Amino acid sequence: MKEKLYTIPVNEAFDNAGECGFCALHKKLEREILDYVMGPSYMEEDIREDMDRMGFCQDHYRQMFAAGNRLGVALMLKSHMNHTLKETERLFQKEIALTEQKKKPFAKAPDSPFGAFEKGREESCYACFRMQRRMDSYFSTFFHLWKTEPEFRDKVLGGKGFCLSHLKEAMDEGKKRLNYKDYQAFLAAILPLQQENLKRVESDLDWFIQKFDYRFKEEPWKDSKDAVERGIQKMASLLLDKKD
Repeated sequence: MKEKLYTIPVNEAFDNAGECGFCALHKKLEREILDYVMGPSYMEEDIREDMDRMGFCQDHYRQMFAAGNRLGVALMLKSHMNHTLKETERLFQKEIALTEQKKKPFAKAPDSPFGAFEKGREESCYACFRMQRRMDSYFSTFFHLWKTEPEFRDKVLGGKGFCLSHLKEAMDEGKKRLNYKDYQAFLAAILPLQQENLKRVESDLDWFIQKFDYRFKEEPWKDSKDAVERGIQKMASLLLDKKD
């Protein structure tokens, strides 16, 4: 297989894909972006402006705080709050002016100026935005390799399928990137693989549960020790760190 710089991350992810190669790509990408946010991004004015405007979702705030770099979080948060303060000062004045125009607010009125701003802010996350753009490029590369590299296609079909969320994304992207005949062939190859591997994980979970029955205490664990982690990944696209 001829390697190009942009194909390396996807190829490497599917070399050791586990339950879903896209989950592996997503986790590595998320770590890289958050490390960048807490470090070199401070040196790039346009990046800081985007972060100030967009902020972060709860999950990414949680991850950044848990990483232990409290000074990094404080610097990023102060800059984002400074931007937000300028917006709220203007919006709060609007809110007061609106109440002065009516005897009382209407219960079924559209979002207030601040309400609309806050709704948009809550749905905005710089890390999610960056990750989605990169994941889109990974899906594009995946289908390029699927179409042009039989070795890569065999690698995928010899794997364990995908989590359900990334399977849906792969199907959506496949409709855009494959012609009708090739998309049919893609589904005919991928969906039986997916069903087979969902059954495999479900069977591992079943044996994991049975092992808590005293009658099976002395039986081997087989492949079920990490069945809970793998089941969560298949069902919720969450790649957890495995316990020793």
